[in-house]
Amino acid sequence: MAENKIERYFCNVCKGRTKHFVRAEYNKNDEDEVLVYRQRMLIVECCGCENLELVKLSFLSGSVIYDNDSDEKWDESIFPPVTYRVAPEWFDDLPDPTLVKIFGEIYKSLQTESYYLATFGSRTLIDRLIVLTVGDQGSFAKGLAALQGQGKISDHERTILDPVVQAGHAAAHRGWAPTRDQLATILDTVEGLIRRLLVLPQLAEELDEAVPGYGGSTKTTGMKAVITASEKIDKAPQQIKDLYDALLNRSKALGEDVSIHPQKHYIAFRRNRNFASVQVYNTKRVIKIYLNLDPDELELDPSYMRDVRQIGHFGTGDLEVNLAANTDLDRTMELVSRSYDVS
Repeated sequence: MAENKIERYFCNVCKGRTKHFVRAEYNKNDEDEVLVYRQRMLIVECCGCENLELVKLSFLSGSVIYDNDSDEKWDESIFPPVTYRVAPEWFDDLPDPTLVKIFGEIYKSLQTESYYLATFGSRTLIDRLIVLTVGDQGSFAKGLAALQGQGKISDHERTILDPVVQAGHAAAHRGWAPTRDQLATILDTVEGLIRRLLVLPQLAEELDEAVPGYGGSTKTTGMKAVITASEKIDKAPQQIKDLYDALLNRSKALGEDVSIHPQKHYIAFRRNRNFASVQVYNTKRVIKIYLNLDPDELELDPSYMRDVRQIGHFGTGDLEVNLAANTDLDRTMELVSRSYDVS
């Protein structure tokens, strides 16, 4: 093999066909009077970003022997599989773990060109979005009608969404698969809708924490815009900071197996799994805690408790508890302790 041999392949980092150094190569050739089979196994390195990939090239022909340099004649497979579409930048801001899993499976299916699965998965995303925004309506059609009837989507958006829904039905029931470009349209539509209905409201609430008030004063202590959950706690009013510290210390005292894991939008209190996802809202002077408890097994007090099984939120947990003052901490810790026990 010639030194620094260069060929063009798709680069998963550069997201396009780029020049690659061929760092290693194995060739296998079999032929008889009728068939010719050739295979090339390559380890290639992108000339730009230095990303390494394994490339498998092969063809099976009749009596015609093709030139090795003819890309059109060779079947090409790249490992790791080609990622033609990546998760959007706001993917980590999705407030629902189920949506994250569905999206993840869709993006993986694209690597193997499983367009049936990706199309039907997009319909599943809409189904989950319906549950999170207007609740389970009993059927998909009623759910779409509720989205429109409750003003979650406009008439214009419904017109755009209908072909996407029909594509999902066709993939599931009539064996239809879109082209790559058609699938891109489907995903663009669904991603845009989910971002507007679920991600932007949460981010807007956090933005409100950072925007200065009238007269140029900031809503939180300090002039730096608050970004992460940890920074929110650092910049919190003393009352909220003391309240969080009390919650933290009493939660740690539940057991030696308690660990604390700061995330971008919340602080995870974890045992074997999260038993509390904690968010601090400095402007409202409240701490929201999402607990791993079944709301159906509790007598909910609407003054500080809420069933969020059908409401998108950051972190995990089906029960939301609002903590606003030290006087509320004892009753809150009773719920936190129960969540710890089942986690």
